Amino acid sequence: MKLIVQGTYAKELFDNKVVDPGVPGKDSQVMATILKSTNYLFDGATNKPSGPDLTATSTKNRADTTPTTVQRLYAAQQATSTSIVLLGELHVDPADRQRAENYLAAMNATPPTFSPSLVVFERGLTYKAPNDIPLVRESNLTTVNSHGNMIDFGMQLSRAQRSMVVAGYLALYVGSGNQQDINRIILFYGANHDDIYKYFDYIVSHTSVSFVLKEKRDFFNIRSNV
Repeated sequence: MKLIVQGTYAKELFDNKVVDPGVPGKDSQVMATILKSTNYLFDGATNKPSGPDLTATSTKNRADTTPTTVQRLYAAQQATSTSIVLLGELHVDPADRQRAENYLAAMNATPPTFSPSLVVFERGLTYKAPNDIPLVRESNLTTVNSHGNMIDFGMQLSRAQRSMVVAGYLALYVGSGNQQDINRIILFYGANHDDIYKYFDYIVSHTSVSFVLKEKRDFFNIRSNV
C-alpha cells in the first residue's frame, strides 16, 4: 500500500476531463478518466503475488456490528490482503451517527481498540478526524485549484460516479507499494455507496494494478440502523 496525495489524484482527474465544465458527469467519461489516471499515477509495486485471481469475500453485516467484531477481522488478516469495511449510514439518523462516533472513539482510545490503516470520510461528514491514522476526505479527491479558482467537480458527479472516484483512489492505494502489506480500510459513507466494492474490483481489473485480484479481499458491509 502507498498513500497517494489526494490533491494529486484530484488534479489528474480534472486535467483528464473527468467532467465537462458546467454539466453533469457521464458514467463512461468518468470511468474512462479514472482508469487513465490510475495507470498514470500508479507508482510501482513490490512483492506482487502470483497464482490465480481470487474472488472477493463479500458479506452484509448487522447494524449493531461493533468495532471489536471488526477488529477480529483485522486481527485474522494475513500478509497480502485487503479488507474494506463500509460503515453504511443514513446521515440524519442519530443511531448511525452515534455508531460512527463509537468507532472513532475506539480508534482514539488509549491504547486504541480499533486499528484500521486508512479511514475515508464521505463528502460533507463532520466527524472529528481520528488520531494517528491516515484520513482521506472525498472532497479532497474532487477539488482542484484551477488558475487560482477552487473547483469542486464532485458537485457535477452522481452518487455512483462519486463511488467510482473513491474506488479508484483505493485501487491506487492498495496496488502501490509493498503488496505483502495488510490493508485495513474503513469507509464512513452513506449505506447506498456499497457499489464502491464492484467499482474497486472493476478498476483493479482494468488497470496496471490487476495483480490485486490475486490478493485476498474482504468486503465487509455494515448496514445502517434504518
